[in-house]
Amino acid sequence: MANSVKESKRKIKSVKSTRQITKAMELVATSKMKKAVNNAVNLRSYGYLALNILAKLSKKHTKLHKFFQKREVKNVLIMMFSTDKGLCGGLNTNLQKKLVVTTKKLETDYPQAKVHYMVVGKKGAEFLHRIGKEIEYVFPAYSSNPKFSDVMPLSRIGLKGFMKGEYDKVMVVYPDFVSTLVQKPVARTILPFSTETFAEMLEELGSKFSKVAKPAEKDLEYKLEPSTEFIIDEIVPQLMEMQIFQAILEATASEHSARMVAMQNATQAATDLLDGLILTYNRARQAVITQEIAEIASVSIALT
Repeated sequence: MANSVKESKRKIKSVKSTRQITKAMELVATSKMKKAVNNAVNLRSYGYLALNILAKLSKKHTKLHKFFQKREVKNVLIMMFSTDKGLCGGLNTNLQKKLVVTTKKLETDYPQAKVHYMVVGKKGAEFLHRIGKEIEYVFPAYSSNPKFSDVMPLSRIGLKGFMKGEYDKVMVVYPDFVSTLVQKPVARTILPFSTETFAEMLEELGSKFSKVAKPAEKDLEYKLEPSTEFIIDEIVPQLMEMQIFQAILEATASEHSARMVAMQNATQAATDLLDGLILTYNRARQAVITQEIAEIASVSIALT
C-alpha cells in the first residue's frame, strides 16, 4: 500500500511538470499566433486584387509574358510549406496527405512529367525522405516573423526556373489558415497563370475571400505606361512573388494556431489526468492511515 502512495506521488509530480511545459508552449504559441494571423489576414485583400489583375492581364496579354503562356508539361516544381517543429496537431500529417494526392494527380495528368520538390520546413523534408522522394531544395520554416525579402530565394528558383524553361508548371502546397481551429491544406498552381488558374484557386480556397472587397466584374481595358511590355515585365513577377509570400504567411498563421490548440488540449488532458491521480493518491493514503490505525488498535487489544 505504501508503494502505491509513492507511485501516485511520482506520477502527480511528473504530470504537473508536463502541464507546466504545455501551458508555457500554449502561451508562447498564442502570442505568436496573433501577429501571424494579422499578417496573413491583412495581406489577403492585396493578394486577391493582385490575382484579379493578373487574371485580366493574362486574358488580354497572353503572349506578352512567359508567366501567362501554357506549354507542354515535362517538369513540375512543387513548393511545400511545412514546419520545423512538431506538437501542432495534425497540421503536418494533413499537409503530407495533400502532397501525396497532388503528386498522384500530376502523375496521372502528366505521365511523362518529372516532379521536382522544394521544401520549406524540416517536417516536410523528413516526410519526403521517408517515402523515397528526391528533394532539390530545402529551406528552414519561416515560423518567427516572415518578411517579403524571405521570398526572394524561393522566387529566384521557382519563377526564374519557369522563365528559363527548367519548369513548365509551378505549384504551392501549404496549410491555409481558415480559423483558429481549422487549417486547410491546399495545393494550387501559380505558374503558368491564367483565368482558369484563378478560378481553380478561388474554388480551392472556398469562401475565404468572401469578406474581401471585390472589384466590379467588368471587361476592363488597362492603359499601361510607359508601355504594356515594360509594365508587364516589371509588375507580373512582383505579383507572383506576392502569391508565394501570402502562402508563407498563411502557413505561419496555421502553424501557430494549430500548436496553440494542440497545447491547450494537452494542458486540459494533463489537468484531467492530474485530478484522477490526486483522487487515487488520497484514497491510497487514506487506506494506509486506516490500516495503521487498525494495527495500533489490534496491538492495544492484545496487550490488555
